[in-house]
Amino acid sequence: MWTILLYRLLFIPCFLLVMPYYAYRMIKRGGYKKDFKYRLGLFKKLPKRKFGKKRLWIQAVSVGEIKALEKLINLLIEADSYEIVLTTTTSTGYELARRLYGKKILFVGLFPFDFWLFSWLAWKKIFPHVAILMESEIWPEHIWQARLRDVPVILINARISDKTFSRYKIFQNLAKSTLDNISYVLASDQSMADRCREIGISPDRIKIAGNMKFDNESSQLGPREALSLRRALGFTENDLILLGSSTWPKEEEMLIRALRKCQEFDRRWKLLLVPRHAERRNQIIDLLKISGFKWHQRSKGKATAEVDICFADTTGELQTLTSISHIAFIGKSLAPNSGGQSPVDAACCGIPIVYGNGMTNFKDICLSLEYAKCVIKVKDLARAIMAIAMLAKDENKRQSFAHKLQEWHKNNCGASEFIVKKIQDIALANK
Repeated sequence: MWTILLYRLLFIPCFLLVMPYYAYRMIKRGGYKKDFKYRLGLFKKLPKRKFGKKRLWIQAVSVGEIKALEKLINLLIEADSYEIVLTTTTSTGYELARRLYGKKILFVGLFPFDFWLFSWLAWKKIFPHVAILMESEIWPEHIWQARLRDVPVILINARISDKTFSRYKIFQNLAKSTLDNISYVLASDQSMADRCREIGISPDRIKIAGNMKFDNESSQLGPREALSLRRALGFTENDLILLGSSTWPKEEEMLIRALRKCQEFDRRWKLLLVPRHAERRNQIIDLLKISGFKWHQRSKGKATAEVDICFADTTGELQTLTSISHIAFIGKSLAPNSGGQSPVDAACCGIPIVYGNGMTNFKDICLSLEYAKCVIKVKDLARAIMAIAMLAKDENKRQSFAHKLQEWHKNNCGASEFIVKKIQDIALANK
């Protein structure tokens, strides 16, 4: 009890301290004004819980997690036994959640700030039978409100990054009371299960379910749709596409240089840049202006002429854009960046992958990919260019990688079905 009181006491000064930074990010990214009242717990009045149906409150932070939920939510809808409330944290995640699920489920909203009053107001309106948190969404007040109402909390697709793991190890005693109130942890793999045990979660509450991100069908387009998309991006039917997937600073420059190298032996190679943060568009546009290449900005509409580079400064399109690519470089994986972005979309689409040695956020996925010998891991920007050029030159190598990736994907599916079964068991047990 004392830890939640301490958390509440420290929340306000800490919130005020970090608010200028987050306010700056909100303004820069845009979209945060929409339904801001939900962040204060001021949800609209929801219908009363229907007899015979269990209400689930799922919280997923951003775009990647919202996409990963797609099969799980569809399975829950097919079961016709649940009312689903989905909340998310970022404006881009909220936009995507409304587009994907707004007409399918009971309610889509924004997750309230994790302060007593805001959380209490939200819980009063939603009052679920089960609270479901996605990946690393461990919120002390939210979990405490669940405990007060005897609502089980499930952490699904549990993933703890190196940075978060270090923090939990330092403040393990303080975190224990929150972690003790998590009913079940469905870890994405063995290493994540081990980490959960190390930070103090009882082993009998941990199960390995697999990674839900493997379960979504790759967004393979039909020939007509693929051609239409290519033309909209400024590419032709015969162009070969190098994808910069969720890129960060310095990586766009490297990919422009890689494109120049690829075009030395085949002019059909083109570059599709999809930065992790679209608000960096002015910085990237400055690079494109001095590149000497013809380029198109996706957010401006359809391309009116053929280009060498398409800059996709849009949201929620990465999986579809990945499906028309031939090589993918995964961003945030080379210095000065670290942590890495998810390689799952490219892997599921069978796209040969190059990434740097900074993929710590996806360590076990990457180890699995490397063991299957279907990716290339490099140490620096120069070696990334060499690896991309090697794949661009060797079609047989690309086809070999694609086949191995398809086998890898097939062998890693099934997490969503496992998690649905566990949710069903827990929901039925909670009257």
